[in-house]
Amino acid sequence: MAALDIPADAPPSLSEMAALAVRLGSGAVVFSPDDRLEFASDHFRRMYEFCDFGRGLTFDDILLASLAMEERAGFKLPEPPTEKLERTKRRRRVERMEFVREFPVPLMCLHWMHHSGWSIQIRAEPKHVGLSSFFDADLPAFGLLEALRRREELSQRAAVLDSIDLAVAVLGPEGGVRYQNAAFAALVDASDGLRIDDDGHVCAVDAGSADRLQAVIAAAAFGRPSARQVAMCLPRQRGEPHVLSVSRGVGALLGSAVLIIAPILLDVGTLASILYRDFGLTQAQAEVAAHVGAGLSPDEAAEALGKSRDTARTQLKGVFARLGQNIGGRTQARLTRFSALLSSISGAARQRGY
Repeated sequence: MAALDIPADAPPSLSEMAALAVRLGSGAVVFSPDDRLEFASDHFRRMYEFCDFGRGLTFDDILLASLAMEERAGFKLPEPPTEKLERTKRRRRVERMEFVREFPVPLMCLHWMHHSGWSIQIRAEPKHVGLSSFFDADLPAFGLLEALRRREELSQRAAVLDSIDLAVAVLGPEGGVRYQNAAFAALVDASDGLRIDDDGHVCAVDAGSADRLQAVIAAAAFGRPSARQVAMCLPRQRGEPHVLSVSRGVGALLGSAVLIIAPILLDVGTLASILYRDFGLTQAQAEVAAHVGAGLSPDEAAEALGKSRDTARTQLKGVFARLGQNIGGRTQARLTRFSALLSSISGAARQRGY
Protein backbone atom coordinates (compact mmCIF):
# COMPACT_ATOMS: atom_id res chain seq x y z
CA MET A 1 0.00 0.00 0.00
CA ALA A 2 1.18 3.51 -0.70
CA ALA A 3 -0.01 4.66 2.73
CA LEU A 4 -0.70 2.89 6.00
CA ASP A 5 -4.48 2.70 6.23
CA ILE A 6 -4.54 2.13 9.98
CA PRO A 7 -7.47 3.53 12.01
CA ALA A 8 -6.73 6.79 13.79
CA ASP A 9 -7.69 5.31 17.16
CA ALA A 10 -4.95 2.69 16.96
CA PRO A 11 -2.08 3.33 19.43
CA PRO A 12 0.64 5.51 17.80
CA SER A 13 3.39 3.15 18.97
CA LEU A 14 1.67 0.29 17.16
CA SER A 15 1.32 2.36 13.97
CA GLU A 16 5.02 3.23 14.11
CA MET A 17 5.91 -0.47 14.38
CA ALA A 18 3.74 -1.24 11.35
CA ALA A 19 5.35 1.58 9.36
CA LEU A 20 8.83 0.27 10.20
CA ALA A 21 7.91 -3.24 9.06
CA VAL A 22 6.42 -1.95 5.80
CA ARG A 23 9.47 0.20 5.01
CA LEU A 24 11.67 -2.89 5.25
CA GLY A 25 9.35 -5.15 3.26
CA SER A 26 8.05 -7.30 6.11
CA GLY A 27 4.55 -8.58 6.61
CA ALA A 28 2.50 -6.69 9.19
CA VAL A 29 -1.08 -7.09 10.42
CA VAL A 30 -2.97 -5.00 12.95
CA PHE A 31 -5.97 -6.24 14.94
CA SER A 32 -8.54 -4.22 16.90
CA PRO A 33 -9.38 -5.10 20.54
CA ASP A 34 -12.11 -7.50 19.29
CA ASP A 35 -9.49 -9.24 17.10
CA ARG A 36 -10.78 -7.90 13.78
CA LEU A 37 -8.23 -7.26 11.03
CA GLU A 38 -7.79 -3.50 10.60
CA PHE A 39 -4.62 -3.42 8.48
CA ALA A 40 -2.58 -5.89 6.41
CA SER A 41 0.58 -4.85 4.55
CA ASP A 42 0.99 -5.69 0.88
CA HIS A 43 3.73 -8.18 1.69
CA PHE A 44 1.50 -9.97 4.23
CA ARG A 45 -1.30 -10.16 1.66
CA ARG A 46 1.05 -11.75 -0.85
CA MET A 47 2.28 -14.33 1.67
CA TYR A 48 -1.27 -15.16 2.76
CA GLU A 49 -2.93 -14.86 -0.64
CA PHE A 50 -5.20 -17.79 0.23
CA CYS A 51 -7.09 -15.49 2.64
CA ASP A 52 -9.99 -13.44 1.33
CA PHE A 53 -8.99 -9.92 2.35
CA GLY A 54 -12.02 -8.53 0.56
CA ARG A 55 -14.24 -9.41 3.49
CA GLY A 56 -13.96 -8.58 7.16
CA LEU A 57 -11.45 -11.04 8.60
CA THR A 58 -10.65 -11.88 12.20
CA PHE A 59 -7.55 -13.39 13.73
CA ASP A 60 -9.40 -16.71 13.90
CA ASP A 61 -10.18 -16.62 10.15
CA ILE A 62 -6.54 -16.05 9.19
CA LEU A 63 -5.11 -18.69 11.51
CA LEU A 64 -7.63 -21.38 10.49
CA ALA A 65 -7.13 -20.62 6.78
CA SER A 66 -3.36 -20.84 7.26
CA LEU A 67 -3.59 -24.17 9.10
CA ALA A 68 -5.86 -25.59 6.39
CA MET A 69 -3.42 -24.59 3.64
CA GLU A 70 -0.49 -25.86 5.71
CA GLU A 71 -2.12 -29.28 6.00
CA ARG A 72 -2.96 -29.28 2.29
CA ALA A 73 0.69 -28.51 1.50
CA GLY A 74 1.77 -31.69 3.31
CA PHE A 75 2.81 -30.25 6.68
CA LYS A 76 1.85 -32.46 9.62
CA LEU A 77 -0.11 -30.49 12.21
CA PRO A 78 0.92 -31.39 15.80
CA GLU A 79 -2.64 -30.80 17.06
CA PRO A 80 -6.14 -30.26 15.64
CA PRO A 81 -6.76 -26.75 14.23
CA THR A 82 -9.42 -25.90 16.85
CA GLU A 83 -7.07 -26.82 19.72
CA LYS A 84 -4.25 -24.84 18.08
CA LEU A 85 -6.55 -21.84 17.78
CA GLU A 86 -7.59 -21.89 21.43
CA ARG A 87 -4.02 -22.34 22.66
CA THR A 88 -2.76 -19.52 20.40
CA LYS A 89 -5.49 -17.13 21.56
CA ARG A 90 -4.51 -17.75 25.20
CA ARG A 91 -0.85 -17.11 24.38
CA ARG A 92 -1.71 -13.88 22.54
CA ARG A 93 -2.85 -12.29 25.79
CA VAL A 94 0.78 -11.72 26.79
CA GLU A 95 2.29 -8.37 25.91
CA ARG A 96 5.06 -9.68 23.67
CA MET A 97 5.82 -13.02 22.09
CA GLU A 98 8.38 -14.08 19.45
CA PHE A 99 8.31 -17.30 17.51
CA VAL A 100 9.21 -18.93 14.19
CA ARG A 101 6.93 -20.22 11.44
CA GLU A 102 7.71 -22.47 8.49
CA PHE A 103 4.54 -21.80 6.51
CA PRO A 104 3.86 -20.27 4.05
CA VAL A 105 7.62 -19.47 4.09
CA PRO A 106 10.25 -19.50 6.88
CA LEU A 107 9.38 -16.52 9.06
CA MET A 108 10.63 -14.71 12.15
CA CYS A 109 7.52 -13.48 13.95
CA LEU A 110 6.71 -10.90 16.60
CA HIS A 111 3.36 -10.56 18.39
CA TRP A 112 2.85 -7.40 20.44
CA MET A 113 -0.29 -6.66 22.48
CA HIS A 114 -0.98 -3.09 23.56
CA HIS A 115 -2.67 -2.53 26.94
CA SER A 116 -5.64 -1.04 25.04
CA GLY A 117 -6.30 -4.43 23.42
CA TRP A 118 -4.95 -3.50 19.97
CA SER A 119 -2.30 -5.91 18.68
CA ILE A 120 0.18 -6.26 15.85
CA GLN A 121 2.02 -9.16 14.28
CA ILE A 122 5.17 -8.66 12.21
CA ARG A 123 6.30 -11.55 10.05
CA ALA A 124 9.70 -11.15 8.44
CA GLU A 125 11.53 -13.37 5.98
CA PRO A 126 15.15 -13.02 7.17
CA LYS A 127 16.67 -13.27 3.68
CA HIS A 128 14.07 -10.97 2.14
CA VAL A 129 14.74 -8.08 4.50
CA GLY A 130 18.46 -8.69 5.07
CA LEU A 131 18.17 -10.02 8.62
CA SER A 132 19.84 -13.41 8.22
CA SER A 133 23.00 -12.27 9.96
CA PHE A 134 21.02 -11.15 13.04
CA PHE A 135 19.85 -14.65 13.95
CA ASP A 136 21.29 -18.10 14.50
CA ALA A 137 19.47 -20.59 12.26
CA ASP A 138 19.10 -23.01 15.22
CA LEU A 139 17.54 -20.49 17.58
CA PRO A 140 14.05 -18.98 17.59
CA ALA A 141 13.58 -15.37 16.62
CA PHE A 142 14.82 -13.07 19.33
CA GLY A 143 14.61 -9.31 19.28
CA LEU A 144 12.90 -9.08 15.87
CA LEU A 145 11.75 -5.52 16.43
CA GLU A 146 15.23 -4.49 17.54
CA ALA A 147 16.72 -6.22 14.49
CA LEU A 148 14.30 -4.39 12.19
CA ARG A 149 15.25 -1.08 13.77
CA ARG A 150 18.93 -1.91 13.40
CA ARG A 151 18.34 -2.90 9.79
CA GLU A 152 16.67 0.44 9.08
CA GLU A 153 19.54 2.29 10.72
CA LEU A 154 22.00 0.47 8.46
CA SER A 155 19.86 1.28 5.41
CA GLN A 156 19.86 4.96 6.33
CA ARG A 157 23.64 4.99 6.68
CA ALA A 158 24.00 3.30 3.31
CA ALA A 159 21.68 5.88 1.74
CA VAL A 160 23.90 8.68 3.06
CA LEU A 161 26.95 7.16 1.35
CA ASP A 162 24.94 6.67 -1.84
CA SER A 163 24.34 10.43 -2.03
CA ILE A 164 28.00 11.43 -2.49
CA ASP A 165 30.36 11.09 -5.45
CA LEU A 166 33.15 9.59 -3.37
CA ALA A 167 33.38 5.89 -4.24
CA VAL A 168 33.46 3.90 -0.98
CA ALA A 169 33.85 0.14 -0.49
CA VAL A 170 34.60 -2.24 2.37
CA LEU A 171 36.59 -5.28 1.24
CA GLY A 172 37.74 -8.51 2.82
CA PRO A 173 41.44 -9.56 2.75
CA GLU A 174 41.02 -11.23 -0.67
CA GLY A 175 39.10 -8.29 -2.13
CA GLY A 176 35.58 -9.63 -1.67
CA VAL A 177 33.03 -6.82 -1.48
CA ARG A 178 31.36 -6.54 1.93
CA TYR A 179 29.83 -3.16 1.17
CA GLN A 180 29.91 -0.69 -1.72
CA ASN A 181 28.12 2.59 -2.20
CA ALA A 182 26.45 3.59 -5.47
CA ALA A 183 29.47 5.52 -6.76
CA PHE A 184 31.78 2.53 -6.26
CA ALA A 185 29.26 0.17 -7.89
CA ALA A 186 29.01 2.49 -10.90
CA LEU A 187 32.79 2.67 -11.19
CA VAL A 188 33.16 -1.13 -11.12
CA ASP A 189 30.25 -1.65 -13.53
CA ALA A 190 32.06 0.59 -16.02
CA SER A 191 35.42 -1.19 -15.40
CA ASP A 192 36.81 2.26 -14.74
CA GLY A 193 40.15 1.20 -13.27
CA LEU A 194 38.57 -1.55 -11.16
CA ARG A 195 36.52 -4.64 -11.93
CA ILE A 196 35.11 -7.73 -10.22
CA ASP A 197 36.87 -10.97 -11.21
CA ASP A 198 35.28 -14.41 -11.60
CA ASP A 199 35.75 -15.11 -7.89
CA GLY A 200 33.87 -11.97 -6.90
CA HIS A 201 36.97 -10.04 -5.83
CA VAL A 202 37.80 -6.43 -6.66
CA CYS A 203 40.92 -6.19 -8.81
CA ALA A 204 42.71 -3.64 -10.97
CA VAL A 205 41.89 -3.51 -14.68
CA ASP A 206 45.53 -2.60 -15.30
CA ALA A 207 47.46 -5.89 -15.09
CA GLY A 208 50.59 -4.13 -13.87
CA SER A 209 48.78 -2.77 -10.82
CA ALA A 210 46.81 -5.90 -9.92
CA ASP A 211 49.35 -7.52 -7.57
CA ARG A 212 50.14 -4.28 -5.76
CA LEU A 213 46.47 -3.46 -5.20
CA GLN A 214 45.79 -6.96 -3.89
CA ALA A 215 48.74 -6.70 -1.52
CA VAL A 216 47.64 -3.29 -0.22
CA ILE A 217 44.06 -4.52 0.37
CA ALA A 218 45.25 -7.66 2.20
CA ALA A 219 47.73 -5.69 4.32
CA ALA A 220 45.04 -3.18 5.31
CA ALA A 221 42.51 -5.89 6.16
CA PHE A 222 45.02 -7.78 8.31
CA GLY A 223 46.21 -4.54 9.95
CA ARG A 224 49.76 -4.87 8.70
CA PRO A 225 50.63 -1.48 7.14
CA SER A 226 52.83 0.73 9.28
CA ALA A 227 50.44 3.61 8.58
CA ARG A 228 46.71 3.33 9.15
CA GLN A 229 46.10 4.66 5.63
CA VAL A 230 47.92 4.07 2.34
CA ALA A 231 47.40 6.00 -0.91
CA MET A 232 48.15 4.64 -4.36
CA CYS A 233 47.49 5.59 -7.97
CA LEU A 234 45.51 3.23 -10.16
CA PRO A 235 45.76 3.61 -13.96
CA ARG A 236 42.55 3.92 -15.97
CA GLN A 237 41.93 3.12 -19.61
CA ARG A 238 41.42 6.81 -20.33
CA GLY A 239 42.22 9.98 -18.44
CA GLU A 240 44.08 10.67 -15.25
CA PRO A 241 44.64 7.77 -12.83
CA HIS A 242 42.46 7.18 -9.79
CA VAL A 243 43.97 7.99 -6.42
CA LEU A 244 42.88 5.37 -3.89
CA SER A 245 42.87 5.71 -0.14
CA VAL A 246 43.16 2.23 1.39
CA SER A 247 42.59 2.18 5.15
CA ARG A 248 42.63 -0.46 7.86
CA GLY A 249 39.16 -1.26 9.12
CA VAL A 250 38.61 -0.48 12.80
CA GLY A 251 35.83 -1.27 15.26
CA ALA A 252 33.00 -3.07 13.46
CA LEU A 253 35.14 -3.06 10.29
CA LEU A 254 38.07 -4.88 11.88
CA GLY A 255 39.45 -7.39 9.40
CA SER A 256 38.40 -5.29 6.42
CA ALA A 257 40.01 -2.78 4.08
CA VAL A 258 38.22 0.50 3.33
CA LEU A 259 38.69 1.96 -0.16
CA ILE A 260 37.83 5.56 -0.99
CA ILE A 261 38.20 7.09 -4.47
CA ALA A 262 37.49 10.73 -5.24
CA PRO A 263 35.80 11.50 -8.59
CA ILE A 264 38.16 12.35 -11.44
CA LEU A 265 35.71 14.34 -13.55
CA LEU A 266 34.02 17.30 -11.91
CA ASP A 267 30.47 18.28 -12.81
CA VAL A 268 31.19 21.87 -13.84
CA GLY A 269 27.50 22.74 -14.09
CA THR A 270 26.78 21.73 -10.48
CA LEU A 271 30.03 23.28 -9.30
CA ALA A 272 29.24 26.59 -11.01
CA SER A 273 25.77 26.70 -9.46
CA ILE A 274 27.20 26.15 -5.96
CA LEU A 275 29.84 28.85 -6.42
CA TYR A 276 27.19 31.27 -7.68
CA ARG A 277 24.55 30.47 -5.10
CA ASP A 278 26.60 29.97 -1.96
CA PHE A 279 29.89 31.84 -2.41
CA GLY A 280 28.76 35.16 -3.81
CA LEU A 281 30.27 34.91 -7.29
CA THR A 282 28.53 36.30 -10.33
CA GLN A 283 27.19 33.77 -12.82
CA ALA A 284 30.05 34.55 -15.23
CA GLN A 285 32.69 34.28 -12.48
CA ALA A 286 31.22 30.99 -11.28
CA GLU A 287 31.37 29.47 -14.77
CA VAL A 288 35.03 30.43 -15.21
CA ALA A 289 35.92 29.24 -11.70
CA ALA A 290 34.21 25.89 -12.30
CA HIS A 291 36.09 25.25 -15.54
CA VAL A 292 39.44 26.27 -14.07
CA GLY A 293 38.72 24.28 -10.92
CA ALA A 294 38.04 21.26 -13.14
CA GLY A 295 41.57 21.47 -14.53
CA LEU A 296 41.42 23.83 -17.52
CA SER A 297 43.80 26.72 -17.90
CA PRO A 298 42.24 30.20 -17.94
CA ASP A 299 42.70 30.36 -21.73
CA GLU A 300 41.10 26.92 -22.17
CA ALA A 301 38.22 27.98 -19.95
CA ALA A 302 37.73 31.10 -22.05
CA GLU A 303 37.60 29.03 -25.23
CA ALA A 304 35.15 26.52 -23.70
CA LEU A 305 32.85 29.35 -22.61
CA GLY A 306 33.20 31.38 -25.83
CA LYS A 307 34.82 34.34 -24.07
CA SER A 308 37.89 36.40 -24.81
CA ARG A 309 41.00 35.53 -22.84
CA ASP A 310 41.11 38.98 -21.25
CA THR A 311 37.49 38.66 -20.08
CA ALA A 312 38.10 35.24 -18.57
CA ARG A 313 41.26 36.38 -16.80
CA THR A 314 39.50 39.47 -15.40
CA GLN A 315 36.66 37.30 -14.11
CA LEU A 316 39.15 34.87 -12.58
CA LYS A 317 40.80 37.74 -10.68
CA GLY A 318 37.37 38.52 -9.24
CA VAL A 319 37.01 34.88 -8.24
CA PHE A 320 40.30 34.91 -6.32
CA ALA A 321 39.38 38.18 -4.64
CA ARG A 322 36.11 36.68 -3.45
CA LEU A 323 37.32 33.15 -2.59
CA GLY A 324 40.80 33.91 -1.30
CA GLN A 325 39.88 33.27 2.33
CA ASN A 326 37.91 30.12 1.48
CA ILE A 327 40.64 28.46 -0.56
CA GLY A 328 43.63 29.70 1.45
CA GLY A 329 45.25 31.71 -1.31
CA ARG A 330 44.86 32.98 -4.86
CA THR A 331 46.40 30.26 -6.99
CA GLN A 332 44.89 28.01 -9.60
CA ALA A 333 46.09 24.94 -7.68
CA ARG A 334 44.17 25.97 -4.57
CA LEU A 335 41.04 26.65 -6.62
CA THR A 336 41.33 23.18 -8.18
CA ARG A 337 41.67 21.53 -4.78
CA PHE A 338 38.71 23.48 -3.42
CA SER A 339 36.61 22.56 -6.48
CA ALA A 340 37.45 18.86 -6.11
CA LEU A 341 36.30 18.96 -2.47
CA LEU A 342 33.01 20.63 -3.37
CA SER A 343 32.41 18.17 -6.18
CA SER A 344 33.11 15.16 -3.96
CA ILE A 345 30.51 16.10 -1.37
CA SER A 346 27.84 17.52 -3.64
CA GLY A 347 27.25 14.66 -6.06
CA ALA A 348 23.64 13.93 -6.91
CA ALA A 349 22.18 10.89 -5.17
CA ARG A 350 22.24 7.74 -7.29
CA GLN A 351 19.50 5.13 -7.35
CA ARG A 352 20.58 1.54 -6.65
CA GLY A 353 17.61 -0.10 -8.29
CA TYR A 354 15.41 -0.99 -5.26
